[in-house]
Amino acid sequence: MVESAGKRIQKVRKQKNKSITEVADAVGISHQDLVVIERSRKMPSEDLLQKFAHALNVNVTYLKEGNVFIDHTNDLIDAFQKLAMEEQHDFIALFSTLRKPKK
Repeated sequence: MVESAGKRIQKVRKQKNKSITEVADAVGISHQDLVVIERSRKMPSEDLLQKFAHALNVNVTYLKEGNVFIDHTNDLIDAFQKLAMEEQHDFIALFSTLRKPKK
């Protein structure tokens, strides 16, 4: 079964720990309208998909089509900046050990 845009919106919303109300407010629709979209009873317009992509910080192509790489760069940067300086240094050291050397 093909996953709908509404189900992808719901999946990303939950992954980012955002409430239905929070996302609905961010895109300018009612809580009930978002529930209908997430249940795949209504397909969001192109404009609304753009707003969801912005509110959830994901690629609009993923919301429309699925199966595309989701860029988590901004999420990683935000999480990194919240670390204490010592934790940032530890993270960089760990990351350096995971990187494969270029040939």
